Amino acid sequence: MARGKKKSSNSSGKRNPSRGRGSQHVRGGGGGDFQGRGRGRGHGGTGPNRVVGPPQCRLFYLHQHLVLRCFNYLDDRDRKSCFVVMGWGVQNYEKRKEMFMKQREQMRLVMEAKKKEEEEEEEEEEEQVNHDNGGENHDDATEGGSNREVEREEKNLSHEIQNLDISDEKNAANNKHAENMNDPTKASKEVLPPLFGRTDPDTLLARLNTRRLHQRLVHYKKEERKKKKMTQEEECGSVDNERKIEANGDQTSFEEQHSIIQYYENDLKGKMQANRLYPKNVTVEEMADIEWNNLLKMASLRNGGNQLPHDPIPTQFELLLFSSCPRAVAVLASYPRSGNSLMRTLYEHTTLRVTGSDMQGGLAKHDLVGEMAVTTNKVQFVKTHYPERRGTPPFQASRAVLLVRNPFDAIDSFFNLMMTGTHTTSISDDIREKTAQLWEEFVLKEIRVWKKFHSYWLNRDIPLLLIRYEDLIRRPDRVMERVIQFVLEIQRMGSFFGERIDRCIREQEEIERLGSYKPRSGGIGKAFSKYTEKILKELQDREFIMIMERLGYGDLMRTPWQKWAEMPPLKDYGIEYLPSKSATEGGNIVVLNRGELARGPKEQTNWRKIKVELGIVENKCNCERCKSMSKR
Repeated sequence: MARGKKKSSNSSGKRNPSRGRGSQHVRGGGGGDFQGRGRGRGHGGTGPNRVVGPPQCRLFYLHQHLVLRCFNYLDDRDRKSCFVVMGWGVQNYEKRKEMFMKQREQMRLVMEAKKKEEEEEEEEEEEQVNHDNGGENHDDATEGGSNREVEREEKNLSHEIQNLDISDEKNAANNKHAENMNDPTKASKEVLPPLFGRTDPDTLLARLNTRRLHQRLVHYKKEERKKKKMTQEEECGSVDNERKIEANGDQTSFEEQHSIIQYYENDLKGKMQANRLYPKNVTVEEMADIEWNNLLKMASLRNGGNQLPHDPIPTQFELLLFSSCPRAVAVLASYPRSGNSLMRTLYEHTTLRVTGSDMQGGLAKHDLVGEMAVTTNKVQFVKTHYPERRGTPPFQASRAVLLVRNPFDAIDSFFNLMMTGTHTTSISDDIREKTAQLWEEFVLKEIRVWKKFHSYWLNRDIPLLLIRYEDLIRRPDRVMERVIQFVLEIQRMGSFFGERIDRCIREQEEIERLGSYKPRSGGIGKAFSKYTEKILKELQDREFIMIMERLGYGDLMRTPWQKWAEMPPLKDYGIEYLPSKSATEGGNIVVLNRGELARGPKEQTNWRKIKVELGIVENKCNCERCKSMSKR
């Protein structure tokens, strides 16, 4: 039976397998597969006739959002039932609930601390007023302080009454389900966690482009105001010039005509610029595509020696695009804290193409919106930390850019990340002293992960480009030329990408402005002083020395760390490893996020427990999991 005949498939008495329970694939918005579980309503299946356009994809996400919003009005037992009906695990719900209760408890502690500070400030103000008023106004000040206390008590009392009313309403609504709960007395007062669907990459990109459009318009409005102010100042200072022109006779007519023509050209150029900055009756995605085509046209005009019709849009306000890949994607593989966010940002600024990631991290707030986008119909370049950790879902890669950093700086930066929970701050000297023993144990465990990670990628039989972080931050223009040429498989870099690199990278004054966020002020080799001689002796085994030589760090240990910033770059700013002949003929690929990890159980660190013991994080959670951890 042919798939394309709808009449035969609908008229038959057999059930269509694509409409039953199972996985549904929704395509739209430039591509991308969303896999879920449940009953498909005509848009499931994996056949060629099951492709759904962008409107259906948007309606699907809207439907999911509304369904999860309705969950907020259900009690605990009904929510679990809905999860089971929709094919989701109850453990997923329990995990969300546990996370929300922790966040709620932390917010309560923060609010209590803030309230306590406000009360202390009020008491200090009252004492200051009493001190300033002296003895004769002492009674009035005391009366004012007592009035404030009465008002505060009345406010707290009304707040408690309001909470009691709300809790009574919840008790009445949930009375029939309280019997099945573990704690019937607390169940009615418990605020259940809000449930929401993960934001898709299309929505994140639309938000980013909309924000850039707004910033672009604000920028150009400021520039127009500056130009008007300059013209007004020139007109005010041109009185003497007009008198000279009047004395020259025939010259006035020529200069007046020249000024009129120039005014007309500037006005026409301004109207064209307004239409170019924010064209009407087009979507943001279409607008980004139009601007990319305009860049190509301007490049052809520049190559022909013609004058450009207008100035290009500043790079920080350009719109990004998703782009399909004709083969398996290229991956940006790196050990954590080795500069992958910086390289992704440089790649996106230069090519105006979104880079993907196999993890749902917090980098979306830093304008890296390709989180969880790994499919070939969306992105060409995907970040991964595998096999240091496993992302989701498994995907195929045909070539890899291995971004490496000397292990001393990388491990120290990773330690700061796990201790502070941020990409930009470092731990204090006091915490560094308290964690001296922990630091030594962490380094010895983490160096094993570092060696396994790089051994895995150096032994893959696919095209691989080795890039050093130290070369990236010193010569980002030369390094990105190699990366773009490798990822896009360009035989010869033309003038287009050369001009893009000039505008996006070489014109910037500081490397910190190129990244998505301001990094830590560490520098090359400055973390080496934190490693004791005992640690350095245990690190330097045969495997470690061999990997260091292959990564271009062979002379690093024989050089004082103060001169590491002067180390010569790699030849052509990158080493390219070609696959074997059999792999080239067969088109070999690597499947990521499947298999053993470099970080085994012995290399795991309980960061939560360490922070609680050091007093960095207060362990106020009363759940069974935290109680068992505290007992250990």
